[in-house]
Amino acid sequence: MQRTLPALLAITVLLSACGKNDTATSAASAPVAANVAELAAKAQVKAAAASLPQADPATPAASYVDITSGNQLMYSYIALSGVPPDYAAVAQRVSREYAGSNDAFRKQEVLDALKPQIDAKVNEAKTKRYLRYQINGQGALSPYVMDKAAFPAKFAEAGTYYYMYDNGDYKLAFTNGDGYSLLKVDQDAARKIEAARSGYKDFAIVVYAYAQEADMASNQVKAQIVKVAIKLNGQEIPVNQAQ
Repeated sequence: MQRTLPALLAITVLLSACGKNDTATSAASAPVAANVAELAAKAQVKAAAASLPQADPATPAASYVDITSGNQLMYSYIALSGVPPDYAAVAQRVSREYAGSNDAFRKQEVLDALKPQIDAKVNEAKTKRYLRYQINGQGALSPYVMDKAAFPAKFAEAGTYYYMYDNGDYKLAFTNGDGYSLLKVDQDAARKIEAARSGYKDFAIVVYAYAQEADMASNQVKAQIVKVAIKLNGQEIPVNQAQ
């Protein structure tokens, strides 16, 4: 028995050491697995975005349509979806007379008159896929980072979308927003923008985008960012580089 007890103690110590090593290994591998999964998810999103129709970066600024109404997003969504319009639902949004009438015959007359107009708007949206959208710069840009010579930007983060108050059923989201988390401009312009940002003055981020597809699960128009500018005092300052 005197010889067996030390042997048992040695075995116990050995087993305990093995248990500690396994726990440490599992704890260390968990963040690694999470990082790998995150990278794989991002790669999948990029691959999906790359498979969509792509913009022509040489398209002139004059070809971009300013988005000022949610109805424009609605027509763009219908055009991209390939599904025939729900005329009654569209009429409810665009016609006060249709929405406010309780007379079934009058509603049908208004709807019949609206159908050609709705078709024309959808057809127009099919040919005008280059969009320009302005975003309030306050809150969208973080303080200028000196060592990166850039503004961290939040306007196109994953899961972010935009809508208009006149028709909030349809939204705009970006498929390549991860490439616009840092915005670089000329040093003199950066100083002016930072002064406006820190002084809570009005400025805007102007996004030039190309409508790629309709996400029918979320009523979103998915668009590729082509270029970005920062609008300050009525003048657009081009973003030289984004990443």
